Amino acid sequence: MTKLLITDKLITNKQDFVKLINISESVEFIKYDDFLSGTTLPLFEDSSIKFIYDKFISFKDLSDINYKFSLEYIFQIKKSSLSKFSGVSMDIEVIKVSKSNKDHFFPWDLSNIIFNQKDSLSNDIVIEFCEKEMLFRQFLSYLNKELLRINLLFDNEEKNVSLLLDEKIDFKYELANQRLRKINREKLDKSFVQLNKIEILMNESGFNHENNKRFIVGIKKLLEF
Repeated sequence: MTKLLITDKLITNKQDFVKLINISESVEFIKYDDFLSGTTLPLFEDSSIKFIYDKFISFKDLSDINYKFSLEYIFQIKKSSLSKFSGVSMDIEVIKVSKSNKDHFFPWDLSNIIFNQKDSLSNDIVIEFCEKEMLFRQFLSYLNKELLRINLLFDNEEKNVSLLLDEKIDFKYELANQRLRKINREKLDKSFVQLNKIEILMNESGFNHENNKRFIVGIKKLLEF
């Protein structure tokens, strides 16, 4: 059965997907172009559900390719287009994503905002990270790993980087390659310098809200695109 995920903003990373969607089955992230090209179509008997993460889908998009709604796919749609699927209502499951404010944030929430020029730093998320030492340190560790992955990909193949970092090649590598094309080496080097400075400040002067805030604002100016 096809699932339609109603959301105002595309869910493009697995962390957000896991937080917002309660699905126990294995889910594979694929691009819409790959879905259209047929590279994934022979895999219909695969046990994993395919999630199209990079495009809102309309009923016309699927009807034009004679898509069978009995297949195990998850498509993201806008609420306004849901009525167009009324004719196949028996073959679809509708999933709604709540737009309510978060009770708490995760390191990848702040990281995604930092890289995205269109996302601004809200007062809520700045306060959350700047005033909670453990959360802020987790964010520094997470961001450092993301930057290290990008830095290594400048000169190395994915498989070699994954072996070095002891991790699987999955969506985070696709994300790293997207960022790699937008971030130059100089800005990346400056980001590592800033990371080192804030860690030294915390070790020498203790956890400080204002230092943390300046770091977050500064690192966003360096990395956003």
